[in-house]
Amino acid sequence: MQRLSYDRSNIAQTAAIALVAVAALGLLALVAAYWTWEWLAPRPESRAPVAANVGGHAASANGLFGKLERDRNSASPTGIAIRLLGIVAATAGRRGYAVMRLEPREILAVREGEDIAPGIRLAEVGTDHVILERGGTRETLAWPAKNTSADSAVPRINK
Repeated sequence: MQRLSYDRSNIAQTAAIALVAVAALGLLALVAAYWTWEWLAPRPESRAPVAANVGGHAASANGLFGKLERDRNSASPTGIAIRLLGIVAATAGRRGYAVMRLEPREILAVREGEDIAPGIRLAEVGTDHVILERGGTRETLAWPAKNTSADSAVPRINK
């Protein structure tokens, strides 16, 4: 019968190989768990769901706080700082354009029917106003009214 010799180098080499094999199997298990979770986990719900029918529910609440009558030609708030700089009204067969300033620095030329910002679309271009559509509601952005009384109060002197 042969005697088995346990040499120190063989034990160290066997232990190192076993440790590397366990680490490789652990890494394989982590990768498999990650991709299984990515493929099979439920998707997170959006934080702000888009309202499908805003008009139906809001119409039933009109009597609670009174009804605000708006002039059809008056400007309504848009929520972000949008200033109308110029209008190229539509002609036969072509859509109109509007030049607008968003917030303090961004200036855009937007064609009728295109998005100005995420969730805000240029619905119509008139000769003195534009109509924006945000979440199904329409908002009018008109030219700022000129103060003719202030202009007439200050005499103009040409030199």
